[in-house]
Amino acid sequence: MKIDPERLRTLREQRGLTRLKLAERSKISDRTIQRLEKEPQKSKKTQEHTLNSLAQALGVKTGVLTSELPLPESNKTPADNPDRVQIGAQIAPNTRLAYDLIKRRYGVSATEIINMAPLFFVLLAEGSLAQRREKLQEAEETYDRLHQIDVSWLSLPTFYDMDRYVCGGVAGSEADSIDKADLFGKYLNNDFIGAPFDPSTENPFVHYLQNLTDELDISDVVDVDKGDLNFRSQYKFPYYDICREELDYISNGSSKARRTLETGHVRLSEIPEELMAEDAGEKRAKWLEDKLPAIYDLAGDSLAEIVSTDPKQDLKQKIEDMESKQPDLKQKIMESQKVDSQKTNSETEKEGDDQ
Repeated sequence: MKIDPERLRTLREQRGLTRLKLAERSKISDRTIQRLEKEPQKSKKTQEHTLNSLAQALGVKTGVLTSELPLPESNKTPADNPDRVQIGAQIAPNTRLAYDLIKRRYGVSATEIINMAPLFFVLLAEGSLAQRREKLQEAEETYDRLHQIDVSWLSLPTFYDMDRYVCGGVAGSEADSIDKADLFGKYLNNDFIGAPFDPSTENPFVHYLQNLTDELDISDVVDVDKGDLNFRSQYKFPYYDICREELDYISNGSSKARRTLETGHVRLSEIPEELMAEDAGEKRAKWLEDKLPAIYDLAGDSLAEIVSTDPKQDLKQKIEDMESKQPDLKQKIMESQKVDSQKTNSETEKEGDDQ
């Protein structure tokens, strides 16, 4: 057994432990711990009991200490670090995957992103409001210039609509919404277009995010969905893809392998290191595909999308429980699909005979 001295020291410091404190927890002498951290030759002769005791005290698998498994992020608790507080939040599997992809691309951990999230959000929010103010000012200035050029033009339908927009209260509603920092258009009045406001299609903040991604023109890195907002997002935020090109590389172009990652059945850190080599694409994809329960493979993308975007794992667990209780479920579904296919073919042939 060989303990990585740097790993041992890093894990101990992450947990805010002195060597003496770790010695108390692990029942391994502080002298031994010091030698393991400072004398690499000693770590090569580590006894299995010492390795297991240290791993248990640090809350990791033995493979983390031997560098066979990736180093986890810092998991200090408030008791270990009084300057930090622990937060809890449910996130969807594909959101967790996004954090992993960000860490892979930029070297920034989920904890660091969470700490900076307020700054990131405020910058985007104020950018959205500033853009709306600019557009509103442009509309009002254009309206004033048209009046100065030729008043007779106002008889045209287009200018009549603009008159209704500027003077009919819609512009005032937009200005009031901006003043209230109403990012999602909750207070907007859409009487101008003769229809009630629909947050799933007219969300101002989502429009801003979509326009921003278009301007950056980096769809392989980040892409915001242009479709209507789904009810699971509560009409506030759109679906998005992070590092699509990188995910395609990891899954080697296999939709099934990608589905395994998006539904949370495998995390990037769980993929064996040897499978991440450039020439191991097919083996990596096959390894990922084998980790996906059969029910997802049979149901296709629709079920996978629901599970991957749902912060609650109840559905995922129910599906897996159902599959474990019915080992022949896959065969039943395949037989059902075969019957449906034969029925459809028969009906098609009958229609052809009728014609």
